[in-house]
Amino acid sequence: MPRSRIQVGLVSQICIEPQPKGLCAVYLVETRNEREADDLSRLFGDFSPALQSLQLSSGKLVSYAVQLASQDQSLLDEIEKFLKKNFEFVMLHRSFDALIYDIVRELCKDSGSTLLHIPKCDICGKHDPFPQTVVMLLDKENIRMATRNYCETCTAEATSSNNKEFVKTLLGSDKSGLGAFRQMDLVRSRCGKKRMAFKIKADSEHQYAMG
Repeated sequence: MPRSRIQVGLVSQICIEPQPKGLCAVYLVETRNEREADDLSRLFGDFSPALQSLQLSSGKLVSYAVQLASQDQSLLDEIEKFLKKNFEFVMLHRSFDALIYDIVRELCKDSGSTLLHIPKCDICGKHDPFPQTVVMLLDKENIRMATRNYCETCTAEATSSNNKEFVKTLLGSDKSGLGAFRQMDLVRSRCGKKRMAFKIKADSEHQYAMG
């Protein structure tokens, strides 16, 4: 297990952000200028919150990963139809997976476009624009020290008998070397209205102060 770059002993609270579930898709669009790229940004932004979006690439090839708030795919069809009326090249892939991400990467190379940073699962390393579970590590002043992202598969594999063990299993499996959290004593706390959160008991903080 690699040594953690996160100062585990300074972590005082763990907050779990609720993440919406929904069907993911990817749009690839060839643009001719910045104005068209700006038009695309406004278009996807206008559909929030029914449709979450995250830009994957910029330049000649503009691509977006999107996630529907419902299982109704008609909105995806409407967007595809509109784009094909206004842009020469449009591609819709009805999932986000390694295949479509490789296609985006290769098309960026071919067109001189820029592949943008997107989240990765901090257990398996898979790119994931909409992680299933997001965990924030806070210090005693409630300042965010780090954010950890976990994909749907790794989240499912960490399922435990209770939420406390679930969080400890996720962090303990993190590739950045957060195994010390498996041994810490956690107590339920508050961290915003909709977040699940745990405080680390003082004796645990002291024990891992050099982590």
